[in-house]
Amino acid sequence: MKVAVIGDLAIDIRGYLKDSMKAGKNLILENIKENVGGVASNITYYLRALRDQVSVLGAVGDDVWGKKIISKLKTLGADTSRVKVLSNMSTGFLIIVVDQSGERTMIGSRGSNEELSVTEEELLNIKPDWVHVSGYSLLNKKGKEILASARKAAEELGIDYSVDIEGIGSKNVSLELPSAVVFCNEGSCNEKSRKNAKLTVIKAGPNGCYRIYNGEIVQHKPIKVKVSDTTAAGDAFNAAFIHAYWKTKEADLACEFANKIAALKVTKNGNMVTIPMAKVLKEFNLL
Repeated sequence: MKVAVIGDLAIDIRGYLKDSMKAGKNLILENIKENVGGVASNITYYLRALRDQVSVLGAVGDDVWGKKIISKLKTLGADTSRVKVLSNMSTGFLIIVVDQSGERTMIGSRGSNEELSVTEEELLNIKPDWVHVSGYSLLNKKGKEILASARKAAEELGIDYSVDIEGIGSKNVSLELPSAVVFCNEGSCNEKSRKNAKLTVIKAGPNGCYRIYNGEIVQHKPIKVKVSDTTAAGDAFNAAFIHAYWKTKEADLACEFANKIAALKVTKNGNMVTIPMAKVLKEFNLL
């Protein structure tokens, strides 16, 4: 399968906090790491781990961080020919603080991601089997154009497209998403932001996930694990769901598979972690 991934590219500066997060308090982080991150990078990593082809559509600055991101994506085997390098913008970054429970708090700047634009022609030239759009991209000045390009390309090619409305699902934003697969987080999945979706998958962390299809809501219970770091768990979930759903068109199986991959991800520190994909694919008869 070939997936066109539209979304933010960033550098993550991650540290772990033994103390509690409190306003006005000095915080000392431990085990600080600088890594390539952002939704598009994370999803690309997990799709490539599942042996899917990926074309990335994103934007970076003409700086050291931008070069580092492109180099990492190329190392993963992704097509970076449609990653735009902007000379007048800095590459986006996130400072990620992971607390004792494994939950993360993020502070940063989207930088060059705010200027991303994507045309229908770009997507048609890729000839993907699936198009995925990060919700944060829809916050851009040309966010509606990005969404329209994804929808029209999917219709023209006769393929599925998905939209993760993280970042906008809790806002009073009206989105027409005809025939889309919509991902959102529990508590921020405004029905107004997912009008006419074909299928909605609500990621619920310790509650697993819920899928909404033809008015029916089904919960898929979580896999109990010791949580170390939740960073990029949602991205790993999305990649796994896209892979399984494209292959089988079975939403419930895709939810179970995605729950398993996300659970394995949170047991390890970092955004891009090693998961025994072949073993899990065999377990779900997806080889």
